[in-house]
Amino acid sequence: MGDKKIEHAVIAALGVIEDDIGEPVNIDEISLSLRSDIKIKLNVSKIASLLQKLEKEGYIENHNNKFSLSKTGGEIADNFLESQDL
Repeated sequence: MGDKKIEHAVIAALGVIEDDIGEPVNIDEISLSLRSDIKIKLNVSKIASLLQKLEKEGYIENHNNKFSLSKTGGEIADNFLESQDL
């Protein structure tokens, strides 16, 4: 799986959990969603690194180490999930 697809998977996992609980989510919840919903296993340090990058690019927002999607991030999440038939 390419880097961009992994980034989109992290965005999608964040979106799935954020939709489920209705508030920003922590890295452990994102990791769980990656494993259970997206079927990708990444270590927490890799996820943290990707979250920093995605925040700088404007796809996600950091709220005291809890994360939410920006509008663009939400669109990426929706497109990824549709393309994966999840």
